[in-house]
Amino acid sequence: MKKFFIITGIVFAILFVAIVTVPFLFKDDIQKALDQTLDESLNATVFYDTDKFGLSLIKNFPDFTLSVGDFGIAGVDEFIGDTLVSVGNFQITIDLMSVITGDQIMIEEILLENPKIEILVMENGKANYDIAKEGAPTEDEEETEETAESDSDIRIGIKNWTISNGTVIYLDQSMHFYTTLLGLNHSGTGDFTLDVFDLQTETEISDVSLTFEGEEYISSKRFFADVTLNMDLSNMTFTFKENRIAVNDFAMGADGFISMPGEDIVMDITFGGKDIDLKSILSLIPGAYQEYLDGVSASGEIGFDGYVKGTYNESSMPQIAANLSVDKGKILYADYPVPIEDLTIKSSFNYPSADLRETSFNVDNFHMLLDGEELSAYLKFKNLEDYQWDFGVDGNADLEKIAKIVPMEGMSLVGKFNAKLNSAGKMSDVEAEQYEKLATSGSLTIQGFEFSSQDLPESFGISSASLSFDPSQIKLSEFVAQAGNTDMNLSGEIKNYLGFALGKDEMLLGNLNFKSNLIDLNEWMTEEEATEEQPENEPEAEEENLDSVALEVIKIPTNIDFVLASNISKISYTNLSIENFNGKVLIKDGAIILDDNNFQLLDGAFNLSGSYQTKDLDEPKYDFNFGIKELSIASAYQSFETIQKYVPIAKQVSGKFSTDFSVAGILGQDMMPIMDEMNLNGLVNVAQAALESGDFVEKVSALTSLKGVSSANSTKKQVSIKDVLIATEIKNGRLFVEPFDLDVNGQKATLGGSNSLEGS
Repeated sequence: MKKFFIITGIVFAILFVAIVTVPFLFKDDIQKALDQTLDESLNATVFYDTDKFGLSLIKNFPDFTLSVGDFGIAGVDEFIGDTLVSVGNFQITIDLMSVITGDQIMIEEILLENPKIEILVMENGKANYDIAKEGAPTEDEEETEETAESDSDIRIGIKNWTISNGTVIYLDQSMHFYTTLLGLNHSGTGDFTLDVFDLQTETEISDVSLTFEGEEYISSKRFFADVTLNMDLSNMTFTFKENRIAVNDFAMGADGFISMPGEDIVMDITFGGKDIDLKSILSLIPGAYQEYLDGVSASGEIGFDGYVKGTYNESSMPQIAANLSVDKGKILYADYPVPIEDLTIKSSFNYPSADLRETSFNVDNFHMLLDGEELSAYLKFKNLEDYQWDFGVDGNADLEKIAKIVPMEGMSLVGKFNAKLNSAGKMSDVEAEQYEKLATSGSLTIQGFEFSSQDLPESFGISSASLSFDPSQIKLSEFVAQAGNTDMNLSGEIKNYLGFALGKDEMLLGNLNFKSNLIDLNEWMTEEEATEEQPENEPEAEEENLDSVALEVIKIPTNIDFVLASNISKISYTNLSIENFNGKVLIKDGAIILDDNNFQLLDGAFNLSGSYQTKDLDEPKYDFNFGIKELSIASAYQSFETIQKYVPIAKQVSGKFSTDFSVAGILGQDMMPIMDEMNLNGLVNVAQAALESGDFVEKVSALTSLKGVSSANSTKKQVSIKDVLIATEIKNGRLFVEPFDLDVNGQKATLGGSNSLEGS
């Protein structure tokens, strides 16, 4: 007996040593074979931590475990630097006896920890996952293909698989499609060695987002799926058994099957809501607003069901239908005691065939009651080949109450709307510009509207507005608004609004009368613009010159044609006060055109015509004709940087001037004229002016017989200018002055020449 135990102990010792040592003996060979296979198969860079490459018979004895740590696949060529796949830890456990016995290889478990998959499809359609190397099969491969049938009775089964904390990022630049799956956890079990078995999977994703063509359709949603499918692999039929699929709190279940007997995919699936209520529907709002659902109570009868039935192949699509209804709904927010009541929604989606003309989406009824304010609406939309719509809204909305129910962080919203609108038509009539066929009528009134936010320096309010609609135009009979200190009063017509809203590159036409007592542009400047640093010896902000404010190029739309007849009592801009502005402002062809506008600025009378156009945003152009009468030379110097740079001597001149000139050029990205590109010419008429003592007078005195004019307290030297007509031109960044006569203390002198921006 003692001898038996000794022999048995020796056998177990040998087995133990074998279990421990065999993986180490074969580790390098297996690692080398793995590297060679990957190199021959993939046109990519494969990396992993060699210290985390392991083989073990002990970890899951008697099963064989292969593990690879910090594994990844990175792109080459145009995808160099892009990582397609990275995995913190990859582990596969195989039943060793199933390998030894032969015909069934059983994989006990596949584990992926912290995997990250980043898929990129470029605009030309090339994808970073297309990494398989191309090439003709070798003789060994051909032999393998010939003997494949003889080996087909070898089956591979997978008992369990787990994905832990995964991330999937998919960006398709050719389709402008982007989606992310964050916090992906998935597990499954099923015996694939059987022809018929149950596949059980559980999937949870903490954050799902989807964007298509710049529009975010799904934002930060949770996803959960617990699905059991009966798998009939011999007939390729998969039948739903117990299952629950949820997006946030909105859960549904499915019955039926999917069958793939050949090229076709046959479906017969019905689905419906599972333990859902009104709050479940509210949970589908974007994730950024989920916090507003805290403390919300909701009740009402919810209906959700639908089906997918038919065959999918190159010539047919299955029928798809879905219905969602809410009846006797009530929503009460903890922070606001007035509930939304009598909430009714009846909606449906129907896709009966591959013919897009038969597709429809209807909201047959939407109705709600909020503190006595009743609102009803409907929408019928069909035919994806030639969009047809029928829309209507009737009722009242109190924005202050709605804002309390659905808080909007950083903004305030009040006001009452009353709408009675109906519109029906089809897209082909829009494209044919047959707007008279678009049955549209109704009215909209606004009272006490006010909007403010952190992004606006001043609030915007509409004290009253009244609009009426017909197929051809919106008539604005009243529009009284206030933006900070700025008041606005508008009336007129806006035409072709349906074509502009629904068509492509359609013109929006308008003819409006605009009146205002004050337009205060200063309060709409940002703090950075309004407090630009001043030199210590310069006046405070209220005396800053016209050009000291940093602006941006304002793009003028090319598909707007407006005539704005304006009457403005006062316009405040930096230190300037423009008064009694009258004239027409046209918005047309990507330009603002001023047509015979008159106003008072400083102590002079101005007449202004011209244009500002932005067809080329990199080089916005201006072209204006000015007429100025009796403007103080000193005021002009103080207010206009152009005069400061080109005529610095004006600082020492007292008197007034009148002028007619034209100016054209290019604006910089800060909306300031590029001086080197400015072209200006005109006549300056000086009735009476005097150049007081200064550098210019002193230098003239030193070179001439100019004598001072004595007084009791001082001796002054001055140059008198009277009834002088000066021809001026700015060209290539330089001011040219035609010679003109002036009086230097009774002596005639002639002055002419040029001056540059640098003062030469």
